[in-house]
Amino acid sequence: MTPSSSAEWPLGAFTNYYRELLSFLTGLLRCPHDAADVAQDSFVRLLATKDSHAVRQPRAFLYRIAKNLAVDSVRRRQVRARHLTELTDAVDTPSPQPRPDQKLEREQLSCALRDLIATMPPRRREVFVLYRYEQLTQADIAERIGISTTMVERHLSKAMAHCRERLEPFL
Repeated sequence: MTPSSSAEWPLGAFTNYYRELLSFLTGLLRCPHDAADVAQDSFVRLLATKDSHAVRQPRAFLYRIAKNLAVDSVRRRQVRARHLTELTDAVDTPSPQPRPDQKLEREQLSCALRDLIATMPPRRREVFVLYRYEQLTQADIAERIGISTTMVERHLSKAMAHCRERLEPFL
């Protein structure tokens, strides 16, 4: 009579191998929890074997099942770690595009600055624009508009103080 179900495996004989198998798997996987899971799965697979009499060395067969499951477990862990790293890198990488709130802030600041510059007296506005936007030196501005360098400094000082005062909510 040939055994055809998992009920015909002598389960009691395999319980002697459990601690030995668990120790083997802990050494392979370096994690007692994973080792316990793989050991349990190994016994489940062994008991699910349809033809128990075809297995000549049950202990060796159990270890082969366990080793194969351990290799699968390590591979799954590596794939999971790689995907987590890729996902983390993707999340941590800032977008080159500004966020909508940053764009709105920048637009509001730009509008406020334009309005602010428009309210400056003409000579102060001219000095400020030449200095900040055309990036001319104070000496170049003085020469260009025909005033002293000291007057350029005074206009810039007053323009900067005016900007700080009016743009404080944005800072």
